[in-house]
Amino acid sequence: VDPDVVNYLRAERPVGTYESTQTGNFDLYLPFIEKGLRLLSPGGRMAYIAPSLWTVNEYGAGLRRLLHRTRQLERWLDFKSFQVFKEAITYTALQFFTRHANEAVSVVNSAMGEIGSIIWTAEDNSVSYTALGSGEEWVMLSGEERNVVVRLAEVCDKLGSSQLTESIFQGVVTSHDSIYHLVKVGPNKYVCSYREGQDIEFTIEDSMMKPLISGPQAKRYVVPQEDKHLLFPYIDQSSGGRELISQKILSQQFPHALGYFKTFEKELRSRESPKMDVDDGWWGYVYPKNLLSHDRPKLIVAQTVPNMRVSADFEGSKYLNNVRVNGIIAARGVDIAFLLGALNGSVADFVFRRIAKPKDGGWFEANKQFIAPLPIPKATPKQQAAIGKRARLLQDQWTSRRDLIAEVETRLSILPRATYKPKLLWPDLPDLKALAQEMPRSVKESERTDWAKARLKELEEGKLNALQGFLDSRAELTAEFNKGELRLLAGGKPVLHRIFLADDKGLLAQHYWRYVLSQRQKDAKGFAAQLGRYPSPDHSDAARQFIARVDALLDLTEKILSREDEMNEALYDLYGLSTTERRLIEEDCAKRPLL
Repeated sequence: VDPDVVNYLRAERPVGTYESTQTGNFDLYLPFIEKGLRLLSPGGRMAYIAPSLWTVNEYGAGLRRLLHRTRQLERWLDFKSFQVFKEAITYTALQFFTRHANEAVSVVNSAMGEIGSIIWTAEDNSVSYTALGSGEEWVMLSGEERNVVVRLAEVCDKLGSSQLTESIFQGVVTSHDSIYHLVKVGPNKYVCSYREGQDIEFTIEDSMMKPLISGPQAKRYVVPQEDKHLLFPYIDQSSGGRELISQKILSQQFPHALGYFKTFEKELRSRESPKMDVDDGWWGYVYPKNLLSHDRPKLIVAQTVPNMRVSADFEGSKYLNNVRVNGIIAARGVDIAFLLGALNGSVADFVFRRIAKPKDGGWFEANKQFIAPLPIPKATPKQQAAIGKRARLLQDQWTSRRDLIAEVETRLSILPRATYKPKLLWPDLPDLKALAQEMPRSVKESERTDWAKARLKELEEGKLNALQGFLDSRAELTAEFNKGELRLLAGGKPVLHRIFLADDKGLLAQHYWRYVLSQRQKDAKGFAAQLGRYPSPDHSDAARQFIARVDALLDLTEKILSREDEMNEALYDLYGLSTTERRLIEEDCAKRPLL
């Protein structure tokens, strides 16, 4: 680091600069950054390990314009969601600056934190300043990935364009969700959980409540099921807008709602005090935005996601929670189901995960800033209708799959379950007593027992490590029960075997294992614990019904995956993907299976 720059920044950095960057007023930093860069010695470099999000966030536009003019950013090593520091969750990059201008930036990504094998001079790593542009978001990618993202941006419409969408909007902001978000327990009956540890039931008119969708209910291609309702004290105006219901109308038409508001009058008045401490309107929302958007047909987009998760509210019956979900209203003449299919397709998801703000654990932020630029292929009304038809069918099927899983779980919950023991899955594991006897009898019994426990744990860990290898390799695992033996197979070869059960119990366990396999499995220890807790028949008809529904679930899942492939094939054609682009996207999809 150039010492002149260090001394300048120590002496000249203004009080409050750090705080200003946290609130988004990043431009206050720019004069000091610019002067610091000018102070670099002719051959000097200045390097930071610093937050990376200024390349895509709105507050970084000024810095992008500055560096596009001076071209002093030379190298960029992005750690994506890899956590460099243990003390805090950060999203960082190594950023190298020079005194002289550069024609291009060398861009390298290291999502796993490895830097030893980086070759800065590789031709694929070079991104010209002309390609980066000025002010708009910088796509810090190189090679084939960058080529795909840039080409699609050039030939497609952006989701946020007026040709495709009327609006991308945020959910309802109440400024006191614990009072406005309630659980319905019966007609005109709702439970408030405002006070910690206390669930209080209130009578509130149903006509004042709206079904509310939050992040956990917003799934890909699944009609969401609300778990809460939103208290909505607004009515339609003759002019087409919405206005807060007056206290007079509340007392005449919604006396129970008025009584509820008065229960929490102190808390509601204290919101952003003194703004809401007024004689009229203290029961309304602090920021009543987008109130007309929620009861229109729309797409629902979960905001913090591992991949794009979009569903459609075709009837316009759901209201959206602030921050956790966003809404999209299609432009006039655009089939909303067409947008549903395109956004859930592998191409849009590929681009999304390369331009969106990363989060810890492989998650991303899907707010307006990062979904508005997503490429949507140009399509005729006929082509839109064809994609839309496929998307509607997929939403029906994914929703049916969700409902089938609930039916499976209900029946599984009443069946007796085995207690997990490693020997249930690996019958060849020795008994503790047999292991202890391998030690000389001269050794104390307590020491023999301790050694046997440690040895048995070592053997069990070996079995789990082998099972983890199959999960890591994404081997296709299947379960079968044949001639009294329950087995788990990978490519026809046994992974777990010699588990002998009675016919009725074995058939049920086979279906249970197939059900477990239909869910995404990453951790061998948890996977083994699930497999080992297989159910047994009881006196009810639950076992037979469980088996029938698992068969139906597996059949439906196979149809869904086939239709997903058909949808992607249709979208590939609309996007006009080259063979290279298609290979890149399909390889990426293989790493992120839908199930």
